[in-house]
Amino acid sequence: MKCVYVAGKLNADAVGYIKNVHNMIRVSNEIRRLGYSVFVPCLDILCGLLAGDFTYQDYALNNMKWLEKSDIVYVLPESENSKGTQAEIARAQELDIPILYSLDMLLVF
Repeated sequence: MKCVYVAGKLNADAVGYIKNVHNMIRVSNEIRRLGYSVFVPCLDILCGLLAGDFTYQDYALNNMKWLEKSDIVYVLPESENSKGTQAEIARAQELDIPILYSLDMLLVF
């Protein structure tokens, strides 16, 4: 089973952040139904809520390690301008991990 890292924008005002998390989880569930194993970076917030002291860097470093182990990076629509997503795309390119921008591309991958 191939592993897909779902990259997408998260940082926004509180309402925007919640909408971005909702979108990331919704799309991740669609990818899972296609037969892939999925890593959803925004779920790290649950660990952060318990720890109470995670920094942005803590989240970024943890997520990047998962990206480096993934077979595919899927980028959510309208996320390419996010600084975090740009870093994820750059790292995937360095590692020659395929970067996909539509769910249709996952159907033939």
